[in-house]
Amino acid sequence: MSTADRLEDLQAEQAVLGAMLIDGGCISAVAQRLREEDFVLPEDRTIFRTLAAMDREGRPVDGLTAADALGASGELRAYLAQLMELTPTSANVLEYARIVAERAGRRTLRTALAAALEALDRGASPAEAAAGLEGALSGGEREELLGPREQLERFWRHRERIDGGGPPCVPTGLRQLDALLGGGLMKTGLYFLAGRPGMGKTALALAVAQHAAAEGRETVFVSMEMSAEQLTARRAAALTGVDSAALLTGQLDEEQYRRVAEASRVLAAAPLYVTAGRAWAPEALAAMLRTRRGCGLVVVDHFSLFLLPGRQAAHLEYAAAAHALKRLAQAADAPVLCLAQLNRENEQRPDRRPRLSDLRATGAAEEDADGVILLYREDYYAPDFSRRPGEPVRVEAMLAKNRHGPTGAVDLSFWPETNTFRERRVS
Repeated sequence: MSTADRLEDLQAEQAVLGAMLIDGGCISAVAQRLREEDFVLPEDRTIFRTLAAMDREGRPVDGLTAADALGASGELRAYLAQLMELTPTSANVLEYARIVAERAGRRTLRTALAAALEALDRGASPAEAAAGLEGALSGGEREELLGPREQLERFWRHRERIDGGGPPCVPTGLRQLDALLGGGLMKTGLYFLAGRPGMGKTALALAVAQHAAAEGRETVFVSMEMSAEQLTARRAAALTGVDSAALLTGQLDEEQYRRVAEASRVLAAAPLYVTAGRAWAPEALAAMLRTRRGCGLVVVDHFSLFLLPGRQAAHLEYAAAAHALKRLAQAADAPVLCLAQLNRENEQRPDRRPRLSDLRATGAAEEDADGVILLYREDYYAPDFSRRPGEPVRVEAMLAKNRHGPTGAVDLSFWPETNTFRERRVS
């Protein structure tokens, strides 16, 4: 680290501490963004730890009370006074805190990169050398114990957001399903949308993503199989009623072109971003999504296509991928909806409706999930079933796991040609 960089680090953290000393009301907000380890100087770490503890305990904070709590010597008292003199106002304290956190992240990443290079020099594989980088890129795991006061503060901040009109969930656009979910997909929640091939998983996931984006939420759709053209054709089909296959490969008449042009304006205005046609390692996906600040929903299609290192049994690798998705949802403060393919066990049963146990072949996904939605089409298993053109098929969306409320099922009508879902009734 250069001398100039170190000086900037020290100036930012001293500005944070000075603001905390002159305005105790900002301490709680700062403590949510920073850790003791984010500070360079040992004495700064001690001061931050002490001020945060005083605030949690409800004790007033100023220069005199802080000096008393620190048992400060004459030299430390002079340093506290200097901190307050250097910071005339606390108005910019959150910006100072952002700088401190960013600088701390850079130092952590430098250390992790140096360790990775050292591991490569010792003969480690690239995957093994990179194993320690995920925590550095994410800012490290912050699993500190929360005392009673901190728990209550977080709860009441959560209530304030709700009372202020900030919903804790992202609606799916299907009102009956949202009612079962308690309003929609919970922020920081991991949800699996699972079924056998042909059940309509991608179509339903795209419908949820389009609804979230139409409401102004930045949405990221990670497709590891379909191209961007295929995804756009499916979205346009749902808006226009034009067959998605025709949109991709067929000839369109003048009226269809007009409808597609109108739909294009709607699609262009919705903040839905796609990364299409390539597989991702969980760590690489997490690193990419960290660049999307303010993301409201992440959809991953699908779980079995993750690039896994293969250093251990497949079920353990998939368990690690599920853990990574859950951490991603928590870090992004947004729900993650991940598509998954069920095993064939349901096809060996007289009643072919899927069960939660059919998901377990993909690893520990069920354990990490806040919710699991299973899709089932009865016509798919009926060899004598015939459908007239334009007629919908019935799809059961079964909420088989719901960490935050009841389970149940919703009947949906599905038009495969246009990738469109509509609600029928709650069963």
